[in-house]
Amino acid sequence: MIDVRLQLTYSGFDLDVDLHLPGRGVTALYGHSGSGKTTCLRCIAGLERAEHGFIQINDEVWQDSRKGLFVPPHKRALGYVFQEASLFPHLSVRANLEFGLKRIPREQRRVDMAQATELLGIGHLLDRHPQHLSGGERQRIGIARALLTSPKLLLMDEPLAALDSKRKSEILPYLERLHDELDIPVLYVSHAQDEVARLADHIVLLSDGKALASGPIGENPGAARPANGVGRRCRRGDQRQRQRLRRALPVADVAIARQCPAHARSPCTAGSGQGVAHQGAGAGRQP
Repeated sequence: MIDVRLQLTYSGFDLDVDLHLPGRGVTALYGHSGSGKTTCLRCIAGLERAEHGFIQINDEVWQDSRKGLFVPPHKRALGYVFQEASLFPHLSVRANLEFGLKRIPREQRRVDMAQATELLGIGHLLDRHPQHLSGGERQRIGIARALLTSPKLLLMDEPLAALDSKRKSEILPYLERLHDELDIPVLYVSHAQDEVARLADHIVLLSDGKALASGPIGENPGAARPANGVGRRCRRGDQRQRQRLRRALPVADVAIARQCPAHARSPCTAGSGQGVAHQGAGAGRQP
């Protein structure tokens, strides 16, 4: 079980969530830009420190503000995949992967080089350098490097947002393999309906720093119960259920818009410590 309670205030933006999420599978944090998705991930990673927070990942507590406990980011057993892979340009793919692997003592490794390269289909790329890779290939290397840190939690912040539709379609099957073959819980940030419908088992609808609903993926996320509600689990093999979800996600967008009418007029973006502003007002989204 993943328990996340966060209260964090920026100028013009308040994050206030209380989430109880499954300790396995893929949980999607879904909502418009500026809803607080990336801020949640940054708090879980320890890159932001909530004034009032409690973060427990299965049997490990990473933050408990009441007890003054805050585990620094480098001591949290997590992998973080950003929109850009941020590979070391002077190193080969193999050396980039070894950078992640060497951080973990041999006896604590849960994912080895052979497994990561096979899962992501990158064995033929090991001797190349990043400048000779496509965007999709670079992102697969970044995911493999995160896996080689043997994380107990994998955070993915819109990992496909920088890719065109062709590259997205190439990488999605690899993300499905991670879900099916590795027992590592994933928190997946996205505002792309097709990604959520294809990958997620559980969904959290976020708007304006609040969780509108949370529960296993069912037919109608827009009508889901408030956070911690229970819905029907969507089995990965049930393609008809996935198709119904694709039709239902726009309903979730309507539910979000009703809670935050400004979204219906203009998408919002969240700044790094700069609060929330509408596009054109000078606030930028965190990378």
